[in-house]
Amino acid sequence: MTANIEFVKHIQKSTFHNPLMNNDLDTQELEIRKDPLTGVQSVFNPRLEDKVAMFICGCDTALIEKMARESESRCFLCGDRWQAMTPTYPAEVVPTGRIQVGQAVLFPNIFPAGQIHAVIRVGEKHYVPLDQFDPARVGEAFEASLMLAECLSKDKSVKCLTINGNYLGPAGASIAHPHFQVMGGDLPFSYLESIFTRSGQYYKANGSCYWSDLVEVEKTKGERCIGATGPVEWMAAYSPQGTNEIVGILPERSHFLEMDADDVKGLAAGMVKALKGYADMGISTFNFAVYSGLLGQRDESIRCFMRIISRQNVYENYRTDDYFLQKLLRNELILTTPEALAKHMRGVFSG
Repeated sequence: MTANIEFVKHIQKSTFHNPLMNNDLDTQELEIRKDPLTGVQSVFNPRLEDKVAMFICGCDTALIEKMARESESRCFLCGDRWQAMTPTYPAEVVPTGRIQVGQAVLFPNIFPAGQIHAVIRVGEKHYVPLDQFDPARVGEAFEASLMLAECLSKDKSVKCLTINGNYLGPAGASIAHPHFQVMGGDLPFSYLESIFTRSGQYYKANGSCYWSDLVEVEKTKGERCIGATGPVEWMAAYSPQGTNEIVGILPERSHFLEMDADDVKGLAAGMVKALKGYADMGISTFNFAVYSGLLGQRDESIRCFMRIISRQNVYENYRTDDYFLQKLLRNELILTTPEALAKHMRGVFSG
């Protein structure tokens, strides 16, 4: 059944007189990849492979540390400030108002962008370089998120939840202090809705789950398979929808309420390894999302999975890495091939 997963490449050629080659005729070959489930495209020009710095500039570590120092004194997640400066849930939603797990604290976003929109403090430290994230602190934040899902299971209008994160300004974070966000409600987000539809179609056509099949076929091929952290299987996305996209799949879990302590530990361990791998590549920022099927409904067509992508580095007067190609044409530009990314990450995960 895994044979029904196709890794499609479409080749295009672009020809012009190139002033960098004495105006000789130059033909460059482009590789258009399509996501095996959604068909969403990404494009790779091999000529850009050694020119990543044109798009992702070097990280200004001194600038990050300066900004972190200057913002720490007014950070509402540092010390005990959150006790006075963050809102609380009604007792009928979260009996204690907020959820605390170790150093993680979960509370409602004071300016929600969804029916459910929670913020989770990830550890006490105000700024953490990517190679210093602690799996224990990340695990606490994931555990708090799942505890909120458990609380919300009584509310039948809350059907969809996601766990998400932005880290540092270029990734959309408004503060330096590591934090995650839980978002959802009665409607799936656009991407999740398309995943539900496509996964259901695959299951109806093949009698098996696309996500479980994807794990097996990628492990067989070996090109993009990275490794496992407990029950979570990691791979580089074939047709990435973000720079350096890594996917972690829980082959046995269809929604958050099915996840247990081993799943949380595996997600946290893999995410921290991925961030270490990004740091080794000179990257300082990232986004991630963890997706779930409908809460409380076992669905054999869907599995919980995580996507992590890197974003533009922090430097003076940085430019965005997300422009019309991604935002409006919805095609991602591949700078590092998924196969090369997987090779790098395998070394990190096995270390």
